[in-house]
Amino acid sequence: MSAPFLAADIGGTNARLALVRARDDGHVELLEQRHYLCAAHPSLTAIVADFLGGRSGIDAMAIGVAGVVHGDEVISRNVPWPIIPAQVRALGVREVAAVNDFVAVAHAEQCMDDATTTLLTPQAASPTPGPALVVGPGTGLGAALRVPVGARTLVLPCEPQQVALAPGTERELAVLALWKRGGMAHVGTGHAVSGPGLLHLYRALCALDGVEPRLASTDEVSHAAVRGVDAHAVEAVAMFCALLGSVIGDLAMITGATRVFIAGGVALKLRQALLEGGFAARLVDKDVMRAVLEAVPVRLIEHPDLGVIGAAAWFLRRGEAASDPAAGTIRR
Repeated sequence: MSAPFLAADIGGTNARLALVRARDDGHVELLEQRHYLCAAHPSLTAIVADFLGGRSGIDAMAIGVAGVVHGDEVISRNVPWPIIPAQVRALGVREVAAVNDFVAVAHAEQCMDDATTTLLTPQAASPTPGPALVVGPGTGLGAALRVPVGARTLVLPCEPQQVALAPGTERELAVLALWKRGGMAHVGTGHAVSGPGLLHLYRALCALDGVEPRLASTDEVSHAAVRGVDAHAVEAVAMFCALLGSVIGDLAMITGATRVFIAGGVALKLRQALLEGGFAARLVDKDVMRAVLEAVPVRLIEHPDLGVIGAAAWFLRRGEAASDPAAGTIRR
């Protein structure tokens, strides 16, 4: 087994830190893990210092972060404070490397077996060989494509949250028109298909019907929808699931993905709605390409430690990219 090192999954709301090591079978083993609210701490450095608690001998750290890695800095619109690897190194952690969070997630293959995922498309259980798309609504909408290249894997990040939102129903078109009238020059998919997006949809639907919103957070909307106590919350969740299906269908067509994995806590909270609602129907509603998409299995990842395991797995494999750029991972 390898020496223990730190792995972190940093999103716009939560930071998850873990002490990990590589097992002899190549899987990542979690030795210790803690969750932090980003807004409750002034910086990532403060969180790392708290996790370390004065201990020494931890020489490396892998950071999966919701943003773009450019040299030794991270560009992100979602994380509440700058990610500065040099400041973490000042704590005594000699080697600190960061990667886009969905590039990290795409490396967490040990979290993507049948036992830790739920099939959302029962008509398509067996994938054909080819690229795998990993996508997830969180503080934004992230994605990465895992492409087999010989015996290795190329992971390509992408930013679907910036792609223009494409309504598929009159009601969705009315929501988009409302946002446009409100002054939004560009409405990306992330404005609707994300954690904050669910609340945006709820408020828009209330506004269209002249109703004062009663719910003030994404969690309140999802809980009210599950209990069936707020009609606009129920509609917002249904619209969210339909739009997510539509976006994933588009991405699968664009990338040629033959299987899809959905990650993130937002999707997990809406698991039943994804199984029972319009998600699968909108996924395949692509005219003559329906038959192609009907053969693409979509699985919801339910592994609780996906982010930190992915960051650690990427860190352990990053040397492959340095020695053979066509066979390892592309960082950004």
